[in-house]
Amino acid sequence: MKTAISPAARELAEQTEKVVSRAFVPVRIDPDDDGQFLRSEVRYATAGQVVVSQVTGAFVRVLRSRALMSSTDPELVKVALPARGRFGVGQDGRQCLLGSDSLVVYDTARPYEMRFREPCEVVGLGIPRALLGPHAGRLAHRTACAIPIGTGSQRFAAALLRNAGRELDTLSSDSGPYLADALVSLVLSAMSGGSAWGPGQDLADRVLAYCLAHLSDPWLSPGAVAREHGVSVRHLNRLLQPHGISLAAWVRHRRLERIRRDLADPALAHRSVERVAADWGILDATHLSRALRAEFGQSAGQIRRSARLSTGRPGYRG
Repeated sequence: MKTAISPAARELAEQTEKVVSRAFVPVRIDPDDDGQFLRSEVRYATAGQVVVSQVTGAFVRVLRSRALMSSTDPELVKVALPARGRFGVGQDGRQCLLGSDSLVVYDTARPYEMRFREPCEVVGLGIPRALLGPHAGRLAHRTACAIPIGTGSQRFAAALLRNAGRELDTLSSDSGPYLADALVSLVLSAMSGGSAWGPGQDLADRVLAYCLAHLSDPWLSPGAVAREHGVSVRHLNRLLQPHGISLAAWVRHRRLERIRRDLADPALAHRSVERVAADWGILDATHLSRALRAEFGQSAGQIRRSARLSTGRPGYRG
């Protein structure tokens, strides 16, 4: 027989709803058991645009229904990793039960349901779709599927992600954008095994991960990447074409993203624009400001002036 829910438990559920809705998107939380639910807790912090959370609790249902959705809600790809216990996730007509050897992906743009039927500790990431680039679609089509992370590099990536949930108090605004990049890379690393994707998709993931790791190499090119992975440039282009990627343009955009980030970083205010560009593989910065303006609407000097005004710190130079 189901235990009657007391007003105190319902009030706590509503308070938890507000925390989760503020951190991610609006949800409804229903306690299934009065006493167990009273020990639930939600903690979260932001790393750049990525939301990192740690949830502990049991005997509760989390529901994201169409009635709770609005056009102003952020579109997040959520990743959840159990650190302790098991929980279930349902979305897109699929359901799975997660243990400590798996992770799960779900999408806040569509209805989903989570059930915690035993004491659990779960680390969650809310990643804006834009940060995942071409990976977003593939992750969104793997919703509510238990993805094994029990071996090799996937196990290592999952351990680091869980540790991030336990270190929420150490997240800072200065390191946030860098940590956000690292967290997204860890997620893609954990998802890159053959059990998660097909062979062609796995190679595409490895190619993009390789490029991200070598953005500072000025000799990074489609030809060099193709040679490194034992394929022709033509095959490389065919591999990435279904994802709408031109590798040279993709690398250029990622480099410009990091240059913009570093130009806005107070800790790097002493570095010249040319040095920042060289750090990310662009040795000729003649047209850099024009490229930044075309990509982000601001030149190098404007990015630094905007950062100086927002932080109130002197010492920037364009």
